[in-house]
Amino acid sequence: MIYGTKLLDTDIEIFIAALTKTPVYVWSLDPLGVYYQVSSGIIVKYTPDEVRIHNEQDASISKWYSRESNEFSISF
Repeated sequence: MIYGTKLLDTDIEIFIAALTKTPVYVWSLDPLGVYYQVSSGIIVKYTPDEVRIHNEQDASISKWYSRESNEFSISF
């Protein structure tokens, strides 16, 4: 668990975050097993394997992130 956030574990949670345009955080593990924030932004598309995020600072930048190697969360 990443403190202060709610992980988006299911397709419906990701769908709701995308539908409501809720800002999400993208997290990855470093070699020591510690989570670090890779990016943040709005979900614009997702598949069973990947999530596409528009960058929070520059909406013209979007990137696909693997659901297998990254975690997605929202603030609560």
